[in-house]
Amino acid sequence: MASIIQASAALRKRKNLKRGIQFTVMVVGQSGCGRSTFINTLCGQKVVDTSTTIMLPTDTNTQIDVQLREEIVELEDEEGLKIQLNIIDTPGFGDSLDNSPSFDIISDYIRHQYDEILLEESRVRRNPRFKDGRVHCCLYLINPTGHGLKEIDVEFIRRLGTLVNVIPVISKADSLTAEELKLNKKLIAKDIDYYSLPIYNFPFDEEDASDEDYQTNTYLRGLLPFSIIGSNDVFESADGSVIRGRKYPWGTLDVEDANISDFVVLRNTLLISHLHDMKEFTHEILYERYRTEALSGEMPTVGTTTHNRAFSTTNNEYLGSPAVSGRESVRGNGLPSALGNNDSTSLHSNNASSNQDTYLAREEQIKLEEERLRVFEERVQQELQLKRQELLQREQELREIEERLEKEAQLKQEGIKLEQ
Repeated sequence: MASIIQASAALRKRKNLKRGIQFTVMVVGQSGCGRSTFINTLCGQKVVDTSTTIMLPTDTNTQIDVQLREEIVELEDEEGLKIQLNIIDTPGFGDSLDNSPSFDIISDYIRHQYDEILLEESRVRRNPRFKDGRVHCCLYLINPTGHGLKEIDVEFIRRLGTLVNVIPVISKADSLTAEELKLNKKLIAKDIDYYSLPIYNFPFDEEDASDEDYQTNTYLRGLLPFSIIGSNDVFESADGSVIRGRKYPWGTLDVEDANISDFVVLRNTLLISHLHDMKEFTHEILYERYRTEALSGEMPTVGTTTHNRAFSTTNNEYLGSPAVSGRESVRGNGLPSALGNNDSTSLHSNNASSNQDTYLAREEQIKLEEERLRVFEERVQQELQLKRQELLQREQELREIEERLEKEAQLKQEGIKLEQ
C-alpha cells in the first residue's frame, strides 16, 4: 500500500511539473516609476521595452487612457516546477489630468474576468480548455515623495482593493537614503491606515496558523510597503559573480541586496511562498464576494469618502493626510487657521464645485454599472436559452432511445413467441 501511495504521489508531482502553475500579476504605476524595468527584473529577462510609456501630447487637455498589455513568461525553479506568469502591463496610467477613465478600464477588466468565470460555472457543458484570466495580484508602484500617498494612489487602492489583491510597492528605492526610505514607508503606512485602504496584508487565522506562518506573515506585514530596485543590466561584480544591478561613480548596486531593497522578499513572496495563498484568496474571498453581489444585483458603486477631503492641486497630495508634515490639515468642515477669509471663500467654492463634479461622476458611474449589468444579464439569458435548447435536444434524444429500446424489446418478445 505504501508503495502504491508513493507511486501515486510521484505521478501527481510529474503531472504538476508538466502542467505548471498559472499566476497573473498586474503591474500598475505612473510613467517614470520604473514599471517596465521592474517587470524585466522580476522575470530575469527582457519582457517589455523600457520605452513602453505613451508619449505625452503637447496639448495638456488631451485625455490619455491606460493600455492593458499582457505578456506571458514561463519561469522554472530549481526543482523543475514551471510557473506560467501572466504579466499585465499598464502603460499610460496616471498620464492625464482626469484619471477616472483609467480606473474604470482596469476595474472593468478585472470584473470581466470574474464574469467569464461566472458564465463558465453556469454552463451545462463546461469548456475543458477554459482559461482562468483572473488577476491574482496587483503590484501598485508608488513614487516616493516624502509626503505619503497622493490622491491618485489613494483613489486607485480604494477602488481596486476590493477586487484584487493590491500590494503597495515603493519604486526606485536606490534614489533614497536609508532614513528617507524608512520615512517614506512610515508615511505611506500611516496613509493606508488613515484612509482604511484595502490592501493585501497577508491575512491568516491566528488560531489555526502555525508558528512559521504567523512569524512569516507578521514579518511581511511589517515590510509593507515593499521597496524595490530594478535594472535591465547584468554585469560582473568585483568578486567575479554575475549580478543584475546598476553602476554608479561610487560603485555598483545589486538589486538583490537585502540591505537596500525588498526585491528578493517580494519575488519569493509572489512566486513561491504566497502564490497559492493569493490564488485562494482571489477565488474564495474576492471572487465569491463579487459573485454574490452580481447574482443578487447589489453591485457596489463608487463612494465619496475620498472626494469629500480637501485636496491640493499644486502638489497632488491630500491635505487631510496625517503623513503630510509642515502644514495644517483639513478635517471635516474645519479649516486651517492660517487661511484668510478670501482663501476660505475660495475653498468653499472649490469644494462646492468639487461636490457637483463628484455627483456627476457618481451618476456616470451608476450608468456605466447599469449598462454593464444589462449586458451581463443579456449574456446570461443567451446562455440560459442555449442551455434550454441543449436540454430539449437531449430530452428528444432520450425519448428516441427509449422508443427504440421499447421496439427492440417488443420485437424480441414477438420472436420468442414465434419460436415457441
